[in-house]
Amino acid sequence: MRGDFHGIGVFMARKIVGLDIGSHSIKVVVARERLGRIDLQQFYERPVSNGSLQEIIRGIFQEGKIHPDIVVSSVPGNRVSVHYLKIPFSDEAKIVKVIPYEVEGVIPFPLEDMVIDQFILSKGNGAGPEHGSSVCVALIKKETLKDHIDSLKGAYIDPKVIELESLALYHTYTEWYKTEDTVALLDIGASRSNLCIVSKGKPGYVRTFNRGGNGITSTIQDNLGIGFEEAEEKKISTGIILYETTGVEDDDKETVSSVIKKGLDPFITELKQSLHAYEIQYNEPVSKLYIAGGSSRLINIDKFLGNELDLEVEHLSVPNEMLQKLPGVEGAGTLIPTCIGLVLRGAQKKHASGLNFRKGEYFYRKEVKESTGRILYIIAAIIVVILLGSIDFYSRYQDRMTRHQQIKSDIRKAYIETFPGTTNIVSENQQLKSAVEELKKKVTALGGGKNREMGALDLLNTINEKIPKELQVNINDFFMDKSKIRLQGNSDSFENVERLKKELEGITLFKKVDVSEAKLSADQKLVKFRIIIDL
Repeated sequence: MRGDFHGIGVFMARKIVGLDIGSHSIKVVVARERLGRIDLQQFYERPVSNGSLQEIIRGIFQEGKIHPDIVVSSVPGNRVSVHYLKIPFSDEAKIVKVIPYEVEGVIPFPLEDMVIDQFILSKGNGAGPEHGSSVCVALIKKETLKDHIDSLKGAYIDPKVIELESLALYHTYTEWYKTEDTVALLDIGASRSNLCIVSKGKPGYVRTFNRGGNGITSTIQDNLGIGFEEAEEKKISTGIILYETTGVEDDDKETVSSVIKKGLDPFITELKQSLHAYEIQYNEPVSKLYIAGGSSRLINIDKFLGNELDLEVEHLSVPNEMLQKLPGVEGAGTLIPTCIGLVLRGAQKKHASGLNFRKGEYFYRKEVKESTGRILYIIAAIIVVILLGSIDFYSRYQDRMTRHQQIKSDIRKAYIETFPGTTNIVSENQQLKSAVEELKKKVTALGGGKNREMGALDLLNTINEKIPKELQVNINDFFMDKSKIRLQGNSDSFENVERLKKELEGITLFKKVDVSEAKLSADQKLVKFRIIIDL
């Protein structure tokens, strides 16, 4: 483990808040970032049962007199659809463009109702899908995202970054732990738990279970016939007993421990299935499990999980020297890694691994104002520099104007020598270009340039002439390199796409014509197609 924050560079101090909204409590970490270093300053935890979400958050910010530059919140994984794709090229701009088409067929909702974000796990060489780029793609309903943003705005909070909850521990882990091994990170909450498997320093798999500490408490409540609060107290005080005991009081604890294990059975089953599925799909064994979250405080849960999973289990922790600076963190060592992960996400550079659903119509507007302010500051600085150097600038300007007039005179002289019959000279450059174009036309009229290679415009004209006018086809993308042409467009039927292919096969310049893709559009009214032509 490393002892301080690295790899995050900024010049001005910023106050960053990580806001972790759980089903049991709300956690807030306040940190100051300056010159690439982050210092933890404040930590707050408040139970959600003591008021509305907005009231609790407002109360924390008012109590701590928190005025942040950046707030990072997260959305639960069960509200987000995550997919891992192989894209057959490495250019990031192309990857972003093609992703909506790739995910269109795997989600049950219209794309226009979703917000999409992604980050590249690894870049391939583009030689086919098996060697393509690996991309993590996440989609959230606009309605869900709007509810989240509106809820925070009701507490006078406008988050700059909205991360996927399952990735929060990932940011903490990669800051302080080795990243070579394949490990699993598990945030065990009250009503849900988040799993993230990290391979080669990247989050290769995420999943959210709708199970957590409340399920264990409910099992105790049902089996012992007691109230929820009493069951919660017994769960916390007893925990999991790993050895046999004697005595009446010990028998009671054995009973509670046995019920806790029973309550954990469905959770263990889902966790085993997820780890096994990852290992089978990627042929990579998980070497270790790190746990965090409120329910990871259950006594002996690390040892119990280790026995059940046959895996080394350890609590994910933040270096003590960091926590010592943080008031109010006593007993919250298992809670704080998630919050700190959100702080780290807010301090990241743009192209780091992580998501941000503040996109499109939900873009963080304050960032535009901040950018405008920075631009105005830079402009003001430039004006000062210009004013301070105005005397030198003026003298240099006069010298350059004299040289410019001399060059202009030389150009006119050369033009008159080249075209001695010209009497009216207005613009030497424009008149020279016109004369060259006129000469080109004359060369063409005399049969010149017939052996030149055909260019993109020539081939596009050839294709256009070959398409019958009655054929309902629209070509909206034309790409050409030395050996291939790619056409993308749409038609009203699959038959017309096939007819277009046959028409193109009739062009002798083309060696091979293939329809690489043809599918219905989202509204089922058009057929989108992609045609690859070998030259």
